[in-house]
Amino acid sequence: MRPTLVLALVLTGCPSDYEVIPAPPDIDPGDVTECDFTRVLDSDFYSYDCNPVFTTSGETWAGAIGNTTFNVTEVVGHPFYQMWYIGAPVGSEYGDYGLGYAISDDGTTWTPYPSNPLLEEPEDFRAWNHDGMQGMQVVWDPTAMQYLILYGGYNVVGSEWKLGTASSVDGLDWELSDPVFDLVNPSSGGMVNGCWPLGLSLGTVGGYKGYVAGYNMGETACSMYAMSSADGLSWTMGERQMIPAGPPNSWYDEGFISTAVVELAGSWYMFFVGFGDWEVNVGYQTSSQMFLGWATSSDGDTWEVQQERIPINQTPQGEVGAVAANRVGDRIHLWVTDTWGGESGVGYFIYDPLGSMGGDTAE
Repeated sequence: MRPTLVLALVLTGCPSDYEVIPAPPDIDPGDVTECDFTRVLDSDFYSYDCNPVFTTSGETWAGAIGNTTFNVTEVVGHPFYQMWYIGAPVGSEYGDYGLGYAISDDGTTWTPYPSNPLLEEPEDFRAWNHDGMQGMQVVWDPTAMQYLILYGGYNVVGSEWKLGTASSVDGLDWELSDPVFDLVNPSSGGMVNGCWPLGLSLGTVGGYKGYVAGYNMGETACSMYAMSSADGLSWTMGERQMIPAGPPNSWYDEGFISTAVVELAGSWYMFFVGFGDWEVNVGYQTSSQMFLGWATSSDGDTWEVQQERIPINQTPQGEVGAVAANRVGDRIHLWVTDTWGGESGVGYFIYDPLGSMGGDTAE
């Protein structure tokens, strides 16, 4: 039976009507999804047969979808999936954006919140985050009993590119912080300049750990740095590169654009989008040749990068844009932004390192 009760409760927007349970749910995806999952080559990754699962919310204010971030938790004993996304009118380049919210009972079919957008761009054109909100990822903190988003905001006219956070007790009403870090002029830590935010996870003991791409003196590749915070407002940047960009001529030798960190059975897994080249445009440049990779760790701090790419990219030139991951039972569920038939969309995958799916197809 699919837990449709969850959708009815959450869409009321009344936090007092439900209880958020911090423990990840344990559910077999084959019990709730309409399509099967098929093993990718001879790997522990499985692809949902009806990908992509999200291309647009169908809302007039969000004709184009940018960054998406996901969370999986429990409500009144049932698992449910949450997604936050940045939307903007088609053709919009700067500003005019909003934060949307959608939910799902199976991770594949999404229902937008009827009162979207939850946030909109600041009216003050001088605001540091007036022109965009990018690179966000969300975590649920069971200790602080809040959701926290770390994101990058920017102002084109002011040449500002900073990190900010937003917190919420219900995922709907958000309180934005002042900038917590300046990527253009870092005042602490080992990097001399930042590229963009990469991701967010809970700390191994408490608080939060953020991941940021940046580079040191004499470098141009966007390596990975870690930053930590006890409360989500005051952050300390690490002095060393946590994971350097790949060696010359490797598939990720220009660095990273997205990360997602998950713990499973005493091991830590970091899924990342790495890139191998730049695409030069008028006045700016963007990453290209983007593929999905991963690293493993026994403590969540020291990482060993697996040099082979994860073989789930949809185009040979590599157009993977972001990755989000959550633990569900004894598997890791992944949502990967890529290009599907010429259109940007989000695909749904499962990583099964413990072998619980045990076959080429999970039904």
